[in-house]
Amino acid sequence: MAPPVYADLGKQARDVFGKGYHFGVVKLECKSKTQTGVEITAGGNNTLDSGKVAGNLETKYKIKEHGVTVTEKWNTDNTLNTELAVEDKIAQGLKLVLNTSFSPQSGKKSGIIK
Repeated sequence: MAPPVYADLGKQARDVFGKGYHFGVVKLECKSKTQTGVEITAGGNNTLDSGKVAGNLETKYKIKEHGVTVTEKWNTDNTLNTELAVEDKIAQGLKLVLNTSFSPQSGKKSGIIK
């Protein structure tokens, strides 16, 4: 008979020093919520080896009486992504999502309905 394996023994202690820590990368994320319910998240990271810096800005607004959620994301690649979600209004249990992407520099546009 083989001895039992205790892989999770001490996992929480190991996670304190390893989980969420990215060596060679500096990350910053700030979140806020306005009185009207708009959630704002700004973040960025810097790769120390290459010196590449990337950032993003995200806003999320929920219109509860209409079951609509609007999320807009903009990043340093100058791409604007928008998600419009309608839930439980057309049919009970149905969630309809429209994802769009726009890049002003190239004029490239795309959209997906899920």
